[in-house]
Amino acid sequence: MDNIRMRRTQAAALSLFILFSPRHGAAQEPPAEISGRELGRRALEITLAYVKDRDPDVRGMAAAVLGQAGNKSAAGILKKLLADPDKHARINAAEALWKLGEPSGLKAVYAIIGDEPARNAEGDSPLAELRIISRNKLREHAIEAFARMKGDKAGTMLYELKNDRFGTIRDAAARELARLGYAEEMTQFLEATGSEDEGIRFQGASILASICSPAAAERLAALLTPNESMRVRIAALDGIKCSGGGKAALKTLLELADDPNPTLRFKAVSALGSVRDGKAFEKLKEIYGASPDIALRIAAVKGIAAGGGTVDPSVLTGALDSAD
Repeated sequence: MDNIRMRRTQAAALSLFILFSPRHGAAQEPPAEISGRELGRRALEITLAYVKDRDPDVRGMAAAVLGQAGNKSAAGILKKLLADPDKHARINAAEALWKLGEPSGLKAVYAIIGDEPARNAEGDSPLAELRIISRNKLREHAIEAFARMKGDKAGTMLYELKNDRFGTIRDAAARELARLGYAEEMTQFLEATGSEDEGIRFQGASILASICSPAAAERLAALLTPNESMRVRIAALDGIKCSGGGKAALKTLLELADDPNPTLRFKAVSALGSVRDGKAFEKLKEIYGASPDIALRIAAVKGIAAGGGTVDPSVLTGALDSAD
């Protein structure tokens, strides 16, 4: 319960800090009884308090929030997180510092990427295998952060990592190269969605959903047919949503927004929110106004707001209260 309450408070803090921080201008008017600057100060204090939390996930989340908020006064405490016992928190701190214009965290990211697990020539025990998986998960996280931090300049190291001993690391490097726009890697993932093997189609759709490239929209839309497996369709909907490619699948998304399967319905409504189209907007308004499903109504909010519509904030605050 403490974790749930923390995540609710921190999400609210991030929203206030980003919306009302002077760096972001006056995009939205703060309540009359409190100034935007004061809201930003309070939100910063809340987030800074969680940097010292005993839960490493909380510390890592707090670091990410500070990077997104863009307040350079947080740089000092983020530098201390570079020595955090939890390496995921270190990676988040390094990326947050980069966003604040401070490159000192790169060294920590390089160290984690280069921390390749050792293999036993006679075979690894199940426990050793679990440790290897855990270490490589850390390396994957560091590779993703490194690619976001360095952008096009990350290409050389990513190509080197395609020769790593571990397949998960080679896959992570190829995925990040595709995300950066390298055609060869992107083509491989696009072609995977046309495989006769359902497992390969699923992996291809899942990776494209994490890459979020508009170039994948048509291939992902083609995976929404009723005879496709449920997991492939769900991965395709995730990819369509994050790539902003819903226009290519608008007809199908409108149909799936009324699908009997609750997961498909929710994913379709979420994807419709990224489509700038009158039919999509009307469907979202219909769902927001009439659906008894609070999850669907929340999924419709973003698209309605982006399209110039108005929403009742009590729907969102009510959902937050229900999780506390």
